[in-house]
Amino acid sequence: MRKYEVTIIVQPQLEEGARKELIARVSGWLVPDATEENKPVENHWGSRKLAYPIRKFTDGYYVMFETDLDSTRIGDIERNMQYSEDILRYLVIRQDEA
Repeated sequence: MRKYEVTIIVQPQLEEGARKELIARVSGWLVPDATEENKPVENHWGSRKLAYPIRKFTDGYYVMFETDLDSTRIGDIERNMQYSEDILRYLVIRQDEA
């Protein structure tokens, strides 16, 4: 298990309840049976202007997760995010071990 940062950009017009549900779903993809100890840390960056339009959207809601992941699960996690209509972009980065 290594430390990863997973950043997603969510469609800006999503209502608060739907956005929270989507973020909880992504958190469940990262750590399926999460307890308080291994639950991903969520950093909400909020709504920001995009550098270029994505699917005709000029703004997006950014959320970054910090968690420990097994590298064999990353493909499944990325596939789930790719097929989600409400996620405009995602990025999975392994943190350096200092």
